[in-house]
Parts: sequence; structure tokens; C-alpha cells
Amino acid sequence: MIDKAAATSGVELTVADLDRSVRYYTDSIGLRLLGRDADQARLGVPGRTLVTLRELPGAPPAPPSGPGLSHFAPQVPERADLARFIRHYTALGLEYNLSDHIVAHSCYVLDPDGHCVEITVRRPRDEWRWVNGQPVLAAEPMQVTDFLDEPGGDLPFDGLPEATFLGHVQLKVTDAGMSATEPFYRDVLGFEVEARLGDAFIAIGTGDQRSPLVLTNRFGDGPVPEHSARLLAVELTLPEPGDVYALAERLGAAGHPYRLESDVLLVRDPSGNALRFRPGGWNSIGAVGG
Repeated sequence: MIDKAAATSGVELTVADLDRSVRYYTDSIGLRLLGRDADQARLGVPGRTLVTLRELPGAPPAPPSGPGLSHFAPQVPERADLARFIRHYTALGLEYNLSDHIVAHSCYVLDPDGHCVEITVRRPRDEWRWVNGQPVLAAEPMQVTDFLDEPGGDLPFDGLPEATFLGHVQLKVTDAGMSATEPFYRDVLGFEVEARLGDAFIAIGTGDQRSPLVLTNRFGDGPVPEHSARLLAVELTLPEPGDVYALAERLGAAGHPYRLESDVLLVRDPSGNALRFRPGGWNSIGAVGG
């Protein structure tokens, strides 16, 4: 089993124009620029990288039907934080979508390369609905007016709070019925299925209903073109180096290829999505190429 302290800690994406993307993620999303060189930038909140951008000049958006990123979800601490973000973002005149997932409230937005970002806040568990021991999931529409009376929501927006972290990453997979995907994440990696919607959607985690990874079916014709704005890797942390090596042993026993360098393990799921596991305490993507 994967340790309960396992978490998604960041995503690595390619973008067509790094200057344009940095402006969007700082000015529109409210992340901080944590580090930058000629062709890459790290953004997040103080002490925590949430997304690393690598420039691939002129890259077109990835085709929507293939594997890769559905969205990544910075999670804010309070509903008032989401309300302030919504006020800020809607004032910019950019497109957005609000959704009530029963377990969370969310605002979905698209960056200039078509990467989807879900700014989300967890709802209290006593507001969740349950069936057979698993939370009910939904995507019910919400309106900006649903947030207008939120206490504290009218305060000035000065960026996402420092306590923001990466709540989950949703990946697109391409096998029908997740016939290869579910056994890989459950039996090989050691995650638990914490929620599902038929054969098209599963949330996986470590049994605490936090579900750091969500998987959804998309049926594409093959790998996403390398010269496109796409997901390079999802970063996940495990508590200790020994947990990383234990995972490598499980992968080896299952005959699943992986690469292990300096306590960092790179593996691809059956659809080709790259996952990097490293010991906790390091929150900077890019030490091992995807």
C-alpha cells in the first residue's frame, strides 16, 4: 500500500510562450513566481511549487482526446478564498466555469495554452453525500451570485493564500473501461479507489478520501505530439526514501518498467502519463527528465 502521507505536489507542463504564461499564472491565477531561467519557470506559493512551466516556442495546444492532463487543482483553505478568486477572475473578463462537486466547490479556468486549472475548496464532510461507503460525486452548476454573500469574499484579492496546496491532479487515460489503468494504480502502485462514476472516472488515494489523483477516460489515437503544450509529469511525494525504493520493488515484481535515480522514481501509467515519486520535503519539479 502507498503510505497515507503520499500527495501530489506539482505538475510540469510545456507552454508556447513562457512570458505570456508567467503573466497569466501570476496576474490572473495569483500564484507567485518562485524561480525562473531562460526556458522554464516555477510558480506556486511561498515554499511550495505547484506548477513548473517549460517553454516550447510556438507549441500548439495538445489534442483534447489523447492522454495527459485533464486539469490540476490548487486547493485554497477557505470558501472565502475561492470567493475572492472568483470576484478577481470574473472582473478580468476571462472565461470560467463554476461547479458544485458535493465534496468541493470549484472554479475551472483555462491558461493561454489550454491547460485547465481548477481552483477548489473542500466542503465540510458533514455536507457530503455517501453511497456504499464512498462519497457521491457530481458536477452541478453554480453561479457567481452563489459566492457574493460569502463572509470575507469581498476583501481585496492579493493572490492565492500561502496555505494553498495541490489538492489533486486529474489525468486522461485511454483504455476502455480502465481495464489496465485501475489494476496498475490499485494493485501495482498500491493506491485505493476512493470514488467512482461507472467505468469512466475513478478517484484514487490512500484511504483518507483526499484522492490526490483522479483518472478519467478519453479515447485518443495515441501519444500526444511531443511538440505540443502538454503534461510532462505529475510530481508525487512519499514520506521516506525507503518508500520510493519499496515502490520500485513492486514495479519490478510486476514487470512494469521504471527509472530510479537519486531517490526519484519515474514511471508511466498504461496510457503513458508520467509520474515522478520522490521523498517528501522536496517540492521542485524537474530533477529527472520526463
